[in-house]
Amino acid sequence: MATLLRRLSDLCAWVTKAMVVLLAVALILCLLIAIFFRYVVGQALSWPEELSMLLFAWLVLLASSLGVREGFHVRLTVIFNRFPPLLRKEMSYSIISLIIAFGAVLFWSGQDLVVRTSGNLSATLGYPLEIINSSAPVCGVLIVIHGLYRLLAIAKGEVEL
Repeated sequence: MATLLRRLSDLCAWVTKAMVVLLAVALILCLLIAIFFRYVVGQALSWPEELSMLLFAWLVLLASSLGVREGFHVRLTVIFNRFPPLLRKEMSYSIISLIIAFGAVLFWSGQDLVVRTSGNLSATLGYPLEIINSSAPVCGVLIVIHGLYRLLAIAKGEVEL
């Protein structure tokens, strides 16, 4: 079970990293096009702003799921490192359990959002809003997978607290 979860987390992380890079490049290109047309050509385009919001939403949520896997979420290490190792381990279990719960809530509420906005189109580009709203449940699942992997890795002593 643990190796299956580790492999699943590894695969999800690899795909997510590739997607984050592609989304970042696309976002930068989109913003450069908007800047070029606004300030060089003198005519602002409407679609780059909406496309940038779509790319940014996916980029942020996917990168945050990687943060759960790699353990670079926000915490006060100055205070955390003053506790004894056993207490730090217990605190890490609690924190990661809360993160997993957050991922589950993000999944369930995100699914509800996708269902409620089904059939609606974006204002400028006319793409289905399910595309942007699907980022929440997808990233919720990724957070749960990476959180469970991190719990097992801490229990085995594979990751540093």
